[in-house]
Amino acid sequence: KVQTGGTKISANVTMQTVYDSMLVISVMPMLGIEMMRLEATPFELIAIDKLHGQYAKATFADLNRKLTPSLNWDVLQQICSAELPTGDKTARLLYSFGEKTIELTIEYPERKIDVPVKVTNQPLNKYTQVDISKWL
Repeated sequence: KVQTGGTKISANVTMQTVYDSMLVISVMPMLGIEMMRLEATPFELIAIDKLHGQYAKATFADLNRKLTPSLNWDVLQQICSAELPTGDKTARLLYSFGEKTIELTIEYPERKIDVPVKVTNQPLNKYTQVDISKWL
């Protein structure tokens, strides 16, 4: 669930990780159709907006120029693998992007460990690259 201002969005999300290497967050708000995808490595983030045919690349340093509190690979990996320090099944995170504030509520209904997955990068040639600042 994401809340920014008066807007609330709830979506099913699949998070797959190859520990210390790569993670993929797939957002499917309706009918199991992937609308947004985030691919991350310890060095780079790629956000793909499939609805609008766009993508943006950024490093954690790029993102943290406007994001408060800052985000790094270790924190993102903890969020995506449900390894939160509190051990809870629900995470509530509050981030600010300049003037915008976003509250994320992540519920972990089921956690599967050591399930063989094939995590591959999405081909970007059918999407238009935009500056990450457009989305921040």
